[in-house]
Amino acid sequence: MPYLVDGNNLLGSWGGPKGKDDRRGEVVRRVSAFCRARNVRATIVFDGHPLRPDMAAQDLGPVSVRVPHEGQDADTVIRELVERAARPAEVILVTSDKALYSYCKTLGASVLRAHEWNALERRLAPARAQGAGEKPERETDVDGWLRKFGGSE
Repeated sequence: MPYLVDGNNLLGSWGGPKGKDDRRGEVVRRVSAFCRARNVRATIVFDGHPLRPDMAAQDLGPVSVRVPHEGQDADTVIRELVERAARPAEVILVTSDKALYSYCKTLGASVLRAHEWNALERRLAPARAQGAGEKPERETDVDGWLRKFGGSE
């Protein structure tokens, strides 16, 4: 099932932007890792400017990123994506916005509130940390090598 993520809403569940960092890149990285771990696809819709000034839509492997056209907001884009879905019942919307949640649910979409998605993500994180890859990220990651090959920490 494809996920449709209200990016700003999910980010808000993590405490929102920090200073000048809008943290949208973190949302893309975490949702991408989630998608790779579950072998699913997701579209993230953000309010505001595109991540790249020349692109309002980007396809990044298992994740697509969309921003609304001028005069629209992310909720409008999300509603339109669910309305146009060939099978809305196969869409899983991630948002805690009550109005958006209710509207998309009436169209048949499944809905996860941000805290529910966060719980799913946390369940996947230990599996990735326990050696889901073939080797630690860096050659100098001694603790990672010890965990991978059963040495004591």
